[in-house]
Amino acid sequence: MSLSLSAGCGGGGGPVDGGPDFDWPACDEISATVSLAAKAAYFDKVSRERHLAGDGLLRNINLSENLESVENWHHVENTILWSGMYIASQAFRYAVTRESVAQENAKTVVAALRQLTDVTGVRGLYGRSFAKPGVSYNYDGSGTTSWTASPDANHIGWWYRNDVSKDGYDGLMFGYAAAMEHFDDQQLLTDIRRLLTEIGDHLTANGLQIIGADGHVTEHGALYHSAWDDFPGFNALLASSFIKTVQTATGDQGLDDFYYGCLMRTRQGVDCPDIETSDIGSYIDSMEDMLYLFLPNCKQNYDNFDMCYQAIYPLLRREQDPGLRARLLGVLRNNMFHSDDPDTQSIDPLGNSFFTFAYAALTGDGPDDDPLLGPAVNRAVCILKNFPQEKFDRHIPQGTQPEVCRSRLDEPVATEPIPLSEYAFDNYLWRLDFFKIQDERPENRRLVYSPEDYLVAYWLGRYHGLIDPDL
Repeated sequence: MSLSLSAGCGGGGGPVDGGPDFDWPACDEISATVSLAAKAAYFDKVSRERHLAGDGLLRNINLSENLESVENWHHVENTILWSGMYIASQAFRYAVTRESVAQENAKTVVAALRQLTDVTGVRGLYGRSFAKPGVSYNYDGSGTTSWTASPDANHIGWWYRNDVSKDGYDGLMFGYAAAMEHFDDQQLLTDIRRLLTEIGDHLTANGLQIIGADGHVTEHGALYHSAWDDFPGFNALLASSFIKTVQTATGDQGLDDFYYGCLMRTRQGVDCPDIETSDIGSYIDSMEDMLYLFLPNCKQNYDNFDMCYQAIYPLLRREQDPGLRARLLGVLRNNMFHSDDPDTQSIDPLGNSFFTFAYAALTGDGPDDDPLLGPAVNRAVCILKNFPQEKFDRHIPQGTQPEVCRSRLDEPVATEPIPLSEYAFDNYLWRLDFFKIQDERPENRRLVYSPEDYLVAYWLGRYHGLIDPDL
């Protein structure tokens, strides 16, 4: 199968959402051989023709020996998450281009996500992944402790990867939120609204916890902020975003009272459920005081940063209360993007395209408003210019950077970010530690990673006018 890079992404200049039209830097120091638009067009094409073609979920693939066809589709730890991020990319793409294929791609994935919850037999509960009879996967998990046979009468012979976690729901909700905002197919929106209703019902009926089919909270399924399984502010941000997204989609007055009366505590006279282990204030208090993303001594968890950006984007897009909006923007500015503490790693110098574009979009700041933002956006565009044109498993040389400390996973960390050409990543770059010193990795052209990382960052940047369509 021959797949060529071609342009045709469409769209004009300036932000599509009607925000300020700033003159953003375009990483002129790098002259790319392939435009960002052509790269996006290629990744959009292979996503549809290869990565979705197994069962409708977005998956990494193994190619045949001659690289012409797909040999099998991968089960990864969080297929649910990456499929959600892909839906978001197609929603932003549709908002920019109005290409019907973007909405058709979303329909394919939403139908598969419906199966990913139906297969568990529990309303509002998802699997991490599923195994559909007749599809060639990279392994068979049936009969193992990580996989459960579907009890649903319509899914006999199916298995699902159990113990779904809050990060899987976070990517899923980000995708559903973007879809509700930008798509216009009424049946698709009805389907997503129904799925969101089920998630909201599951979370509120279970005290902001994800309860597995065994009746127990999943390992990383507690979302109420006093659970203490994660930092309170982290749980508060995710839970608030989920509830606000469901409430906005459904118009449920009970959820509106729950959000403002019980979580944010800005509405009086609401009868709140007793779900907390202790009273540690409102959920916005926890976000301001106990988010704890910036950590000293190279111990930052960039996976948590990624989850927080996925959560705060739909939350701020939906929050209409002026006081809460101002406080949420303060959380974004002070607790998520820039740190003045020399013992922590600030986000703005990294060139993380998704974080940077989301920050610029939500704050509405331009290069003249924030002196850190122009250089940050420039670095983010440079990362996309340096992003490989194909996502096969590349050869990565052994890192030679001096080690300055050890990460939270006890891995060696350098002083400066590792150049992207020397950095090993899989289907999603933005959650990784850019400072990790690399081990040598051989090339494997048969292993091809799904490109939702590039697509969600590119189309988000295009939608908000941060990337020129001619780049």
